[in-house]
Amino acid sequence: MPIGETLKALRTQRGWGQAELARRAGITQPVISVLESGRQDSARSDTLVKLAEALEVEVGNFFAEGGVLPVPPPPKTRRTDEERGRFDEHLAVTDQTSAEKLREEIDAEFDKLQQYVGQLKALKIDGFPLRRALAKLGEASARLYAATRRATDLDLNAGFGEERPIYDSVAEYVVEIRAVKERFEAENTEARAGVI
Repeated sequence: MPIGETLKALRTQRGWGQAELARRAGITQPVISVLESGRQDSARSDTLVKLAEALEVEVGNFFAEGGVLPVPPPPKTRRTDEERGRFDEHLAVTDQTSAEKLREEIDAEFDKLQQYVGQLKALKIDGFPLRRALAKLGEASARLYAATRRATDLDLNAGFGEERPIYDSVAEYVVEIRAVKERFEAENTEARAGVI
């Protein structure tokens, strides 16, 4: 299958127009139009890399025997895909109820992404699609932790009069969990050293 046909099949499989693919790939829409129409049957390697990354496939998909390799499209994950700064703005204004609702949304996305990663592994698809899915899973995990901690801390502060810190960004919660993890590992190392 020529590059243009494969490109069009991958694009339409995702429900995208040429303009949307161009935006995601950082190239112009006429380049996509020319490739898909077959008026040009080759493309610069950097253009193919940008298109492959936007479509979340390997560049080899454009040259696969018989067309498109069977890479399932990733799940829709609105909260995970949201720019980190915008997500943080949303997180910062949550109260107990809205923080819990946000936590539930992210939890559902996290589950979808875990299933998607499992699906890719079962199909023995690695490379860019798997790396991208794992990166999104990691981001969903960080956002889930932040939303869960914020909801819990707001609840404990309101219900039990505690004064747990309330952070306004994912990064602040991630720094906190890393510090806890390092403290835990240091205590375990000291405990093992005392036992040995």
